[in-house]
Amino acid sequence: GMKQELFHRHKEAQQCCRPHNLPLLRAAQQREMEAVEQRIREEQRMMDEKIVLELDQKVIDQQSTLEKAGVSGFYITTNPQELTLQMNLLELIRKLQQKEAEAKKAFS
Repeated sequence: GMKQELFHRHKEAQQCCRPHNLPLLRAAQQREMEAVEQRIREEQRMMDEKIVLELDQKVIDQQSTLEKAGVSGFYITTNPQELTLQMNLLELIRKLQQKEAEAKKAFS
Protein backbone atom coordinates (compact mmCIF):
# COMPACT_ATOMS: atom_id res chain seq x y z
CA GLY A 1 0.00 0.00 0.00
CA MET A 2 0.85 3.66 0.23
CA LYS A 3 2.73 3.29 3.50
CA GLN A 4 4.90 0.37 2.28
CA GLU A 5 5.92 2.25 -0.87
CA LEU A 6 6.85 5.29 1.19
CA PHE A 7 8.81 3.13 3.64
CA HIS A 8 10.90 1.58 0.83
CA ARG A 9 11.53 4.99 -0.75
CA HIS A 10 12.69 6.30 2.62
CA LYS A 11 15.07 3.34 3.12
CA GLU A 12 16.66 3.93 -0.29
CA ALA A 13 17.05 7.65 0.41
CA GLN A 14 18.72 6.86 3.75
CA GLN A 15 21.25 4.53 2.10
CA CYS A 16 22.53 7.17 -0.33
CA CYS A 17 22.42 9.98 2.19
CA ARG A 18 25.63 11.42 3.72
CA PRO A 19 25.84 10.49 7.44
CA HIS A 20 25.75 14.11 8.66
CA ASN A 21 22.54 14.73 6.69
CA LEU A 22 20.81 11.62 8.07
CA PRO A 23 19.05 13.22 11.09
CA LEU A 24 17.61 15.94 8.84
CA LEU A 25 16.46 13.38 6.26
CA ARG A 26 14.91 11.17 8.93
CA ALA A 27 12.98 14.11 10.39
CA ALA A 28 11.64 15.04 6.96
CA GLN A 29 10.68 11.44 6.26
CA GLN A 30 8.93 11.18 9.63
CA ARG A 31 6.80 14.21 8.73
CA GLU A 32 6.00 12.72 5.33
CA MET A 33 4.97 9.39 6.90
CA GLU A 34 2.73 11.17 9.41
CA ALA A 35 1.08 13.13 6.59
CA VAL A 36 0.36 9.89 4.71
CA GLU A 37 -1.06 8.23 7.84
CA GLN A 38 -3.25 11.29 8.45
CA ARG A 39 -4.53 11.10 4.86
CA ILE A 40 -5.33 7.39 5.23
CA ARG A 41 -7.24 8.08 8.49
CA GLU A 42 -9.14 10.94 6.86
CA GLU A 43 -10.14 8.80 3.86
CA GLN A 44 -11.26 6.01 6.21
CA ARG A 45 -13.37 8.46 8.23
CA MET A 46 -15.02 9.80 5.07
CA MET A 47 -15.77 6.24 3.91
CA ASP A 48 -17.30 5.43 7.32
CA GLU A 49 -19.48 8.55 7.20
CA LYS A 50 -20.62 7.72 3.66
CA ILE A 51 -21.60 4.18 4.74
CA VAL A 52 -23.53 5.52 7.76
CA LEU A 53 -25.41 7.99 5.56
CA GLU A 54 -26.27 5.23 3.06
CA LEU A 55 -27.54 2.97 5.88
CA ASP A 56 -29.63 5.83 7.32
CA GLN A 57 -31.14 6.34 3.85
CA LYS A 58 -31.97 2.60 3.59
CA VAL A 59 -33.77 2.74 6.96
CA ILE A 60 -35.78 5.77 5.82
CA ASP A 61 -36.66 4.02 2.51
CA GLN A 62 -37.81 0.94 4.43
CA GLN A 63 -39.90 2.98 6.89
CA SER A 64 -41.48 4.86 4.01
CA THR A 65 -42.28 1.66 2.05
CA LEU A 66 -43.88 -0.04 5.07
CA GLU A 67 -45.84 3.10 5.95
CA LYS A 68 -47.20 3.34 2.37
CA ALA A 69 -48.11 -0.35 2.55
CA GLY A 70 -50.21 0.49 5.59
CA VAL A 71 -48.20 -1.54 8.11
CA SER A 72 -49.07 -0.01 11.47
CA GLY A 73 -46.19 1.22 13.61
CA PHE A 74 -44.08 2.29 10.63
CA TYR A 75 -43.31 5.91 9.82
CA ILE A 76 -40.11 7.84 9.21
CA THR A 77 -38.23 8.42 12.46
CA THR A 78 -34.65 8.59 13.72
CA ASN A 79 -35.64 8.25 17.39
CA PRO A 80 -33.64 5.28 18.79
CA GLN A 81 -36.53 3.96 20.94
CA GLU A 82 -38.95 4.08 18.01
CA LEU A 83 -36.37 2.43 15.74
CA THR A 84 -35.96 -0.40 18.26
CA LEU A 85 -39.75 -0.80 18.37
CA GLN A 86 -39.90 -0.96 14.56
CA MET A 87 -37.09 -3.55 14.45
CA ASN A 88 -38.94 -5.69 17.01
CA LEU A 89 -42.14 -5.37 14.97
CA LEU A 90 -40.29 -6.51 11.83
CA GLU A 91 -38.88 -9.48 13.73
CA LEU A 92 -42.37 -10.38 14.97
CA ILE A 93 -43.80 -10.18 11.43
CA ARG A 94 -40.96 -12.39 10.18
CA LYS A 95 -41.61 -15.01 12.89
CA LEU A 96 -45.36 -15.01 12.19
CA GLN A 97 -44.67 -15.56 8.48
CA GLN A 98 -42.36 -18.45 9.32
CA LYS A 99 -45.01 -20.08 11.53
CA GLU A 100 -47.60 -19.61 8.80
CA ALA A 101 -45.31 -21.21 6.21
CA GLU A 102 -44.64 -24.17 8.53
CA ALA A 103 -48.39 -24.59 9.19
CA LYS A 104 -49.11 -24.60 5.43
CA LYS A 105 -46.43 -27.25 4.93
CA ALA A 106 -47.96 -29.40 7.67
CA PHE A 107 -51.39 -29.32 6.07
CA SER A 108 -50.33 -29.82 2.46
